[in-house]
Amino acid sequence: MPHNYAAEQIDQHKKALLDILDTLPSIIALVDRNGRVDLVNKRFEQFSGVSAADAKGLQLEALIPQFASDLQQVAAVIDRQSALDNARIQSGLGADMRYYSLQIYPLNSDVSGMAVIRIDDISELVRIEEIMAQTEKMIMVSGLAAGMAHEINNPLGAIMQHAQNIERRVSAEIPANFKAAAEVGVDLNLVRTYLQKRGIFDFIGHIRNAGIRASEIISQMLYFSSRNEPGVVNEDLTKVLERAVGLAATDYDMKKKYAFRSVEIVREYAVEPLCADIALQEIEQVLLNILKNAAQAISATAMSRQPQIILRTSTSGGMAVIEIEDNGPGMDEATRLRVFEPFFSTKEVGIGTGMGLSVAYAIVTKGHHGSIEVRSQPGEGSCFTLKLPLQGRG
Repeated sequence: MPHNYAAEQIDQHKKALLDILDTLPSIIALVDRNGRVDLVNKRFEQFSGVSAADAKGLQLEALIPQFASDLQQVAAVIDRQSALDNARIQSGLGADMRYYSLQIYPLNSDVSGMAVIRIDDISELVRIEEIMAQTEKMIMVSGLAAGMAHEINNPLGAIMQHAQNIERRVSAEIPANFKAAAEVGVDLNLVRTYLQKRGIFDFIGHIRNAGIRASEIISQMLYFSSRNEPGVVNEDLTKVLERAVGLAATDYDMKKKYAFRSVEIVREYAVEPLCADIALQEIEQVLLNILKNAAQAISATAMSRQPQIILRTSTSGGMAVIEIEDNGPGMDEATRLRVFEPFFSTKEVGIGTGMGLSVAYAIVTKGHHGSIEVRSQPGEGSCFTLKLPLQGRG
């Protein structure tokens, strides 16, 4: 009787242990020093597609090969009696990209030569960390941008004003110019002919145009650092996205430089309207900027496949979701992590200011309490995802 009771107690403890392991959100496996499976939990079965009964006795790295390099350290962990912790393992590509943490613990019990493997999906945590890092970077840079903008404004204003004054001082439409020229014995018309022949008027025009462009960049910097509250309207985001596509199709640069009309637009819209309170022109600016970047990336690459941009709308967790995905060249991880930084650009000098996506980030996150992120792999295209509160700004 005591023997049967003890056996029942052991069975109950084993069952309780298995229930505890099955309750955990982590992938759990018990292996010997050769990596052969002794025990796994339900989460492991769901992840690997292999039942606990079938997994028993098999090599763990054969069941979950994406973690093979770390799992080969099991014997060393047992010998050292020191845990192994790999906090960020990347697995998959493109939309299937996931991040995991993996720990190997030597089993400290009477059962020697065993180790416990614990694996957790930390993809959401990594995404939040990236957003937090990006936000901190933006807060720091926004102060610099405001200071730079104000410092540049004064000399820029003087340059543009003096360029305008030069044009006025030789203008044939101002009588005072002829009077001043006569006083020094100069024919103003001959002076103007000389300036025209030597291209001086063109040089002055270039100065003014460059000043206007610099002024636009400064306006973007000031917007990035401190924004005003524009008019807010309740609008169907699918319609806004369609208007942005229409603007892109008629934009001069998009037509002439990037052949936007030759890009196939695939629409995968939600059936129901996605209405949100937005600053209409701002969100259109964000969408147009992303579309323009996609067209630029596609046009800069010799592609054997049909250039394509996929537009998606949906809802998730009380948020309206807009996805703009292209099949262009994509970007590496280092570039992806920097695309929203002010003044960062992969374009040639003179093509872009490096402010477009940073302003888009400010509009979506600071102005609309939403989020914007990008998913990309080299050769796999890029996908920008915007999330905006369905109930508006709150």
